[in-house]
Amino acid sequence: IEPLEYKEARKIHDFVIAIDTSGSCAGEVVQKFLDKTCSIFSQQENFFRKINLHIIQCDATIQSDVKITDKEEFKEYMRNVEFHGFGGTDFRPVFEYVNEMIDHHEFDDLRGLIYFTDGNGVYPKRRPDYETAFVFVDDDEFDYEVPSWAMKLVLETSDITEEVLI
Repeated sequence: IEPLEYKEARKIHDFVIAIDTSGSCAGEVVQKFLDKTCSIFSQQENFFRKINLHIIQCDATIQSDVKITDKEEFKEYMRNVEFHGFGGTDFRPVFEYVNEMIDHHEFDDLRGLIYFTDGNGVYPKRRPDYETAFVFVDDDEFDYEVPSWAMKLVLETSDITEEVLI
């Protein structure tokens, strides 16, 4: 294998970011999480120049799905993002929706799903065919339980709210 071929094969192309837009998750912290994520993706060598990133907003139902194909679209989305929902939380619709997209060949090789949430919702019982991480903002009053098949990441509010240059 040529070095460049190997390097290109390991880059991330298909990815999903799910945002819990229930009443308890809306606002500045969600915006800052997306800002930080955009900044990280923009700096990564392991992200394709052309990407297939879906940003899905969901409370108890899918509220929106925006497909991002490059860094400039991501930046444009960030400048104009509006949050929809603010009802209860159910994580299952996102997984059902992503599985349908896989069935319809929307992804070549889905590498993973990051779900930003407060954790108060109904989780799927079955492990999906892609890696999943639930990301929480630290709240001393909540014990962030996730299914055994999922990764859990708890961020301090300061980790998210630090200024980000996009």
